Amino acid sequence: MCVILVPTKEHPTAAELAPAESTNPHGAGIAWYKNGEVSYEKAIDAAKVMEIIEKEKPTLPYIIHFRIASVGEVCPKLTHPFPMDKKVALTIKDKTKNPVLFHNGTWSDWKQSIMPFSGEADFPEGPLQEDWSDSRALAYMAYKTKKGFLKFINEKIAIMENTGEVNLYGSWQKHEDIWYSNLNHVRTRKTYYWDDVDDYNMGYGTGYYSSRDKQYKMWSQQNIRDRVKGS
Repeated sequence: MCVILVPTKEHPTAAELAPAESTNPHGAGIAWYKNGEVSYEKAIDAAKVMEIIEKEKPTLPYIIHFRIASVGEVCPKLTHPFPMDKKVALTIKDKTKNPVLFHNGTWSDWKQSIMPFSGEADFPEGPLQEDWSDSRALAYMAYKTKKGFLKFINEKIAIMENTGEVNLYGSWQKHEDIWYSNLNHVRTRKTYYWDDVDDYNMGYGTGYYSSRDKQYKMWSQQNIRDRVKGS
């Protein structure tokens, strides 16, 4: 199912990254904002993520992703993030003036959504089985629709904007100043839940699915820097 982490006040520790990697072992990625650009590196492991954090000291917030393949091959180029531009390049390490997208979940309608664009001259090249996943398709559709498309699907998405802001779509859970797309790698921790209707709700991970199922049926968008500040 993958997991996305968004630190907001402090950098994560190696101990916090380890269980996320152990349950999502198919490659990690990180994106941060620096000097007017979005930098990212993927197809790495938790140790490399920590090395990047210690070296770059990225401005908060930023995004970390650990993948477990559900759609697409288990290969370095399909780890996250994907740049939101016409090429949605599969580059492992880069800097870009465009936002980059991370995804947690399985989007079943991705082929039908990109199909109408497949005949266009600038449609990204590459074999469907080897170079595409639902997450890369999401990045492409977000680019083609200027993110408007994301309002009509129920997926957990994190976007590192080219302004230094982070935007989240879907339902997220907060623990110790880190937003998580899920807490499947954590057994029992006090967390905060976010949706557009209920704002913050405090509870425990084991009770979330039974008591707050409606959150998974809602679309929400959160600008961390503006709306989480001071929480």
